[in-house]
Amino acid sequence: MNWKFVTSLFVSILIFGFVGCNESKEVQVGETMESHPIEVSIKEKSSGKYELELYLPKDFGFQIEAPHRIFLSGSEGLKVTTAELKLTGPTHPKKPEYFEYVKPLTFQVEGKGKLLMEGKLFYCNFLKNICIPAKVTKTFSI
Repeated sequence: MNWKFVTSLFVSILIFGFVGCNESKEVQVGETMESHPIEVSIKEKSSGKYELELYLPKDFGFQIEAPHRIFLSGSEGLKVTTAELKLTGPTHPKKPEYFEYVKPLTFQVEGKGKLLMEGKLFYCNFLKNICIPAKVTKTFSI
């Protein structure tokens, strides 16, 4: 047996390892977290009160039990005073491990300036049966 080949194959598997998701489907670790289908928008509900909305296309879903992280910070005179940033929403009717959609997240600010939203969100593509962590960064002027 060619041990050099077996060793290099083993090393290749370790380097290009796999990460599982809720349904035991796999995606390569090397896949970029920067490219994702997640859309982010904000809406002013009243003076200083806003909603952050997260959207995914049809046949995608946010994982319910994933360790989602969202951070909001202000600059240029804007200060974030409160924020409810936990993902909530109804369970998907066909895939109970996922949200059917995510309800808007609420936050309050003081002043005017730039709002920076940074997050790590876990979503799945139902057609490809893969789950992917997405690094999301978006700046808004308020």
